[in-house]
Amino acid sequence: MAHKMNFYSFIASFVCLELFLLVSFTSIFHSIENLLAAHLLTIVLIVTIISFFTGLIGFSGMKDWKSSMRSFTTVLLTLE
Repeated sequence: MAHKMNFYSFIASFVCLELFLLVSFTSIFHSIENLLAAHLLTIVLIVTIISFFTGLIGFSGMKDWKSSMRSFTTVLLTLE
């Protein structure tokens, strides 16, 4: 299970980074932001925090150097 969490948090960290860049530097989501009660960056922050903690849990499922680099990259991307 930790291996799957490691992989999914790795993918989620890239998705969070892309969403952060989209929401921050474009006005595409301005109409969606008016419909929601929360700011879109708040939603991206919550997803990033979840990805960070699942990345930390993924450290327990390290079996080889690939999984350790994936966990390390996940934690670094979510801390940026």
